[in-house]
Amino acid sequence: MKMKQNFRAGISWLLIIGACILLFPRCANIVPPSGGPKDTTPPKLVNASPLDSTLHFKSKKVVLTFNEYVELDNIFDKLIVSPTLKRTPTITAKLHTVTMVIKDTLAPNTTYTFNFSDAIKDINERNPIQEYSYVVSTGDYLDSLQVKGYIINAETGKPDSNVSVMIYRHNEDSVVSKEKPVYYARSKGNGSFWFKNMAPGDYKLFALKEEDKDLQYNQPGELIASVDSLIHLREQNIKDVTMLLYLEKDSTINAPGEMGNEPPPEVEHKEKDKDKEKKKKRHITVAPTLSDNHQDLGLPLLLTFSGPVKTMDSTTFLLTQDTINTPVRFSVSFDSTRTKLSVQYAWKEGTPYRLVLPKESITDTTGLSLAKADTIKFVSKKESDYGRAMVTLHLSDSAKAQINDSVHFVVQLIKDKEVKYSGTLVNGTWVKKLIQPSEYEVRILLDSNNNGKWDRGVYYGTPKKQPERVVNFPKKENIKANWGVPIRLTL
Repeated sequence: MKMKQNFRAGISWLLIIGACILLFPRCANIVPPSGGPKDTTPPKLVNASPLDSTLHFKSKKVVLTFNEYVELDNIFDKLIVSPTLKRTPTITAKLHTVTMVIKDTLAPNTTYTFNFSDAIKDINERNPIQEYSYVVSTGDYLDSLQVKGYIINAETGKPDSNVSVMIYRHNEDSVVSKEKPVYYARSKGNGSFWFKNMAPGDYKLFALKEEDKDLQYNQPGELIASVDSLIHLREQNIKDVTMLLYLEKDSTINAPGEMGNEPPPEVEHKEKDKDKEKKKKRHITVAPTLSDNHQDLGLPLLLTFSGPVKTMDSTTFLLTQDTINTPVRFSVSFDSTRTKLSVQYAWKEGTPYRLVLPKESITDTTGLSLAKADTIKFVSKKESDYGRAMVTLHLSDSAKAQINDSVHFVVQLIKDKEVKYSGTLVNGTWVKKLIQPSEYEVRILLDSNNNGKWDRGVYYGTPKKQPERVVNFPKKENIKANWGVPIRLTL
């Protein structure tokens, strides 16, 4: 009996020891308490040395002290110094402090603004200080004049963000391509920009959207905006400056003889390989672009060939209504690559058609022809498959005062960033039928030359001109099949 009791006691002790071994790691780890509200408060500045707004500033080192541990986020891109410096200051963060070392010699009697944007954040929750600026003057007063405005993409009518906005003292047109700006800012998400602590003077204002960020207009793919006249900054601040950003030249199109016209060597090799593959083929092929074998009303039938067509006899083509089998008259045209052929005809709704291409009617650049006569059968859509838009435009008194009487208003329906439908308003109204059912953005083009399309601006060229203005309306319009949608706009 006593042995049984000893055995049970031993087992009990083993269980206790095992439990302690298993639980000990948990007991050794210190786990912070969970719960409570999340910290959403950004760091607060408790001291700056030298102080913000210091006059007769001469220091090469600035130390900013905060109430909690801080870190820097992409400071090299976010820091903006105005007036601009030749050498970017060195900025580091350690514990509660941010230290800035100024490498340049500052100009006398000048107010300098060091805008950190949202680059200073707390370490734990990464809450940023929004638009923190440190301002000092090397003279005996702080400049306080301001310039505010907006950057609008001229072609889309939408605000453009992260655009470099630059102010120069020289008024030559070429200054934007040769010099660094005196004052520099970047546009926000709503397209706004804001220059603070500026000195009185006459300035030239530019904006650039660029990839290399060298603050100079020197690449064909860069977008530019400019104000035609000088800004005369005296005792009053300037606000509501609207700048239209545009690509001066369509960089996707190369003029004859320009770089980009000739393919690089690797492309040439690929083209030669393609030619070899074509030679292996025996025949050219053709494919129609149709939606579920249905052809859109009001649009040409599009045929795509497997290679560029060299010769074609369209008089041998036969287009008939499938039920009547009577030939109809039509016209054709190639695109610039001679691989896409448009067949134009006023299709009757809900009607079956048949297009016959004889075997010898088409030859590509390698001498290949069709394997046999190709017959393409399709049915035209019905009007009830489409929607209709009825647009009316009202001009406010302020718009009437600002817009020239010679300007025509063009409605643009946008889908997937492309103008799908457009037309000029007549007596403030535009009606469009046969619209593919979908959601569309609506824009109004202020067409100054009445050519029905947006014209880009010209900065380096003759005559120099601003781009045409486009106004974007944020509400999307849902156009449904067999349904008319009234769209009322106020400009």
